[in-house]
Amino acid sequence: MTNSVPLLGAYAAKQCPVRLFRQYDPTEDAVAAPPDDDLQQLFDDGIAFESAIVAEIVSLHPDGTVAVIPGRDELDHDARRALTHQALDAATPVISGALMEPDIDAQRLGEIDILVATGRTVSSSGKAEYRAVDVKSHRCTTYLADVDDIDPDVTDLHLIEPHPVTGVEPRYREDDCLQLAHYHRLLQALGHAEPDDEQHEVRGGILGSEGVVAWFDLQRAQWSTITPQEHGDTIGFHRRGRSTKRTTLDRYDFEFAFRVKVVDAALTRVDRSIEPIVEPVKVKECERCDWREVCDADLRERDDVSLVKSVGYPEWRVHRFMGIDTCTQLAALDPDEAVGRYAQTPLTEHAIRNQISEARSAVAGTPIVRPDWDASMIPRGDLEIDLDMENADRVYLWGALLTKVPNDWPEAAGTYRPFVSFEPLDDPGERAIAADLMEWLTELIERSERAGLVVRIYFYSGVEITKLRSIVPSPELEALVSSDAWVDLLPLMKRKFWSNWGHGLKVTAQASGFSWRDDDPGGYASMQWYRDAMADVDRETNIARILEYNEDDCRATAALRDPLN
Repeated sequence: MTNSVPLLGAYAAKQCPVRLFRQYDPTEDAVAAPPDDDLQQLFDDGIAFESAIVAEIVSLHPDGTVAVIPGRDELDHDARRALTHQALDAATPVISGALMEPDIDAQRLGEIDILVATGRTVSSSGKAEYRAVDVKSHRCTTYLADVDDIDPDVTDLHLIEPHPVTGVEPRYREDDCLQLAHYHRLLQALGHAEPDDEQHEVRGGILGSEGVVAWFDLQRAQWSTITPQEHGDTIGFHRRGRSTKRTTLDRYDFEFAFRVKVVDAALTRVDRSIEPIVEPVKVKECERCDWREVCDADLRERDDVSLVKSVGYPEWRVHRFMGIDTCTQLAALDPDEAVGRYAQTPLTEHAIRNQISEARSAVAGTPIVRPDWDASMIPRGDLEIDLDMENADRVYLWGALLTKVPNDWPEAAGTYRPFVSFEPLDDPGERAIAADLMEWLTELIERSERAGLVVRIYFYSGVEITKLRSIVPSPELEALVSSDAWVDLLPLMKRKFWSNWGHGLKVTAQASGFSWRDDDPGGYASMQWYRDAMADVDRETNIARILEYNEDDCRATAALRDPLN
């Protein structure tokens, strides 16, 4: 099927408009980058999760009630659309992988993970009414205060006769809901959804990692927005809140219409001298965008002020209004003078001081040690142990580094001790590894206490304690991890560094002179090494790589206390 009108999918309204402009701009000579390994792993995990969910749904329903449309690797678009059309005409209760006919007039197309028939017909068309469900490998619910509550807006996977789930309620995420609104508008255009008026409710579902469906009211006034507005020589933020919040459908209609305008403007650009309708601004989405390298080069070329971490689009508008276009200009401001200069803008004193600090870090190209930092803020001990864990589906490795050891002990300083299994794990197996770690730590702590020595066990960000509590909960563990022997270094590094790149371990350790031996260290990378090892793909090589990486993570936290530069 061919068509000259650009058709936009469900992601358009929730994504940065600059990426759409670049995609359709005939004068753009740059090329979008393929996904990196971490992003590709997320995609692969999402596909695997969706396949497992569909298989479970099929198993829960009798024959003939679920139509599974083959994927794009099995049939071409026309054949898949034809099968979807047949299933819709037959009012099939559940349709998986529905490739819908496009809405040419609205420039809208879509492939919907799951369609669920409501059992009603649409009054204007006489066709079966459907609701869209999108499968996401993240949580779609939050816990209720009263776990005995039953929320009818969260149901199990029996999609034809669903049962409400106890103790959780929908967790509204704007990007998820905008995607559902896209599907609803497409269903409306094809006659499979009622108008969104006071007589008809509009709902869409997210089937999340919990294995339940959260149903979202797309007409609920849910979303606050911040819009920078200039009024002569002043600028303010117009905030929509409380009774003026926008519904998901309102937000979607505005954002989608703007994306259509952006695409139309891109297509009419005949040379590079014509200013684009949108320009790059550094935002959170950039981290996972396939145009990130192209936009980043443009932003760096002009030293754009949005390269400062906490400067989002609203703050970017304020700084530009104030004549601050670049990181260098922002970094050069005197914080005390800037507070007065920005007093009539929406930026708070805390925000402007923080952004100046981040700008100075950005200009320096590295985190900067704060002038009031005192290394004695880090608690030290006679016995110092650095702890780090690795997990895939379960925690399979606890690594411990004996960084500092009393001179008369048999253990040598610098000894790395892994508690690990590279065999398939179940609950008892995961507990056994953690229990071995705790037994080893307990023996060292008791030996230290008998000698009157101070013990410190260092970790980063608290995930290790969270995992231990979930795997081997006990009063003994709680007493241990609640003591001052356990030291989270993340809050201390936030106190130490002004950083424009956050305070992740890779950032703060490198600023402390540490470097990993692996060329591509990272959590998602280590998960893939583990999966390969478990699948007997270069098993010994991947096991060695994991252990070296985990040991380096332990040595990295040690370097935070005793910098190598």
